[in-house]
Amino acid sequence: MIRPCRVLPRALVAAALLSGTTAPALPVPAQAAVAAPVGEQAVVGAKADEPPALPTVTKGCVGESPTVAESPPWAVRRMQPSAVWPLTQGNGVLVAVIDSGVSAAATGLKGAVRSGTDVTQPGAGDRDCLGRGTALAGIVAARPITGSGFVGVAPGATILPVRVATGKGEVTDDALAAGIRAATAAKADVILIGFGTDTPTPGLRSAVRQAISRDIVVVAAISGEKASGTAGPAPWYPAADPDVLAVGGFDLKGVPTEVAPPSAGVDLLAPGAGAVSLAPRGPGHYSVNGPAVAAAYAAGAAALVRAYFPNLTQAQVRHRLELAAEHPLGTWPVAPVGYGTLDLYKAMTAVELSEATLPTQAPVLPVLPAVPPIDVRLVIAAAVAGAVIGLAGLVHLSMVTVRWGRRRRWRA
Repeated sequence: MIRPCRVLPRALVAAALLSGTTAPALPVPAQAAVAAPVGEQAVVGAKADEPPALPTVTKGCVGESPTVAESPPWAVRRMQPSAVWPLTQGNGVLVAVIDSGVSAAATGLKGAVRSGTDVTQPGAGDRDCLGRGTALAGIVAARPITGSGFVGVAPGATILPVRVATGKGEVTDDALAAGIRAATAAKADVILIGFGTDTPTPGLRSAVRQAISRDIVVVAAISGEKASGTAGPAPWYPAADPDVLAVGGFDLKGVPTEVAPPSAGVDLLAPGAGAVSLAPRGPGHYSVNGPAVAAAYAAGAAALVRAYFPNLTQAQVRHRLELAAEHPLGTWPVAPVGYGTLDLYKAMTAVELSEATLPTQAPVLPVLPAVPPIDVRLVIAAAVAGAVIGLAGLVHLSMVTVRWGRRRRWRA
């Protein structure tokens, strides 16, 4: 998994985007949070011709990938975004990706990336040395490319890159707050955040509340840290905010990839293991993992819903995605799966979505009154009485008929 790197004071924890064979971990300053950089690791069960893992760089930038994913990756097959593209591809929706920047040189994002902003230093956000932000943006809005099976969820959406991570993957709470404010000022429709902290500052909380008050759908990854003991990792913010769509991952077998306590506030699960996305340059792809990847799939879904249902508020968009999920048995939301796994097709096509939950056990049928036993003697007596009455009626009818016939002078 991701190894810790040197971070700044009051730094945020970065959601694990990749699993990998990383370089030796750098020491962590005392009383500092841990930022998880991008690392390298072969995905368990991966084939030799599958894209390599997005590498961790300590010098320079991530380059082109030597492999193009010609077949649709499993996450794309699971989500099936093309099934709803006749309705919308997300055109007109602006998705802010708050991470390491987004490379405008990625072939699959040609023409989709605005210049954006960099809150760590003066400049734009459309360059990405780490490759994290580009990978997340690709999952949201990569355009179809001939010869490639990978595509984003909402290929008509526009990406607003906001760089909050330094070249070493360091992210402070002040930088994340500034990035959220920048996305809010740019009038983003959806904000995707792949980072989090268990000690949010007032400034960060204020930035999130401001975005929500401006009717922006905020999607954030839950913690990808390993559980310590039975309590699980501490809940992350902004994901733990009740008005933020908190997303965790699931693997190819449908098993959650994170152990999240109820306090984490998980709302949805989306593909978070063995996924594939764009390299910062060229047409190639890298494999990516982690809750930030899952959050990107949910952000793409939110972009489609915002485009097709433009009158829905941010709260209604979140709730539609929640109610349309493939729910777990019993009551929901429930840790660690929330409302269940993201169902993109249902979220886009359902006419009515119910709040009703599925039963936790077999239904109890009402107890009907017992039928009294049949007395055969009474049945026989009733039959005889009926026969006698019927015979008497027949005799009476015959007599009446004869009298009537004599009056009419019938002849024998």
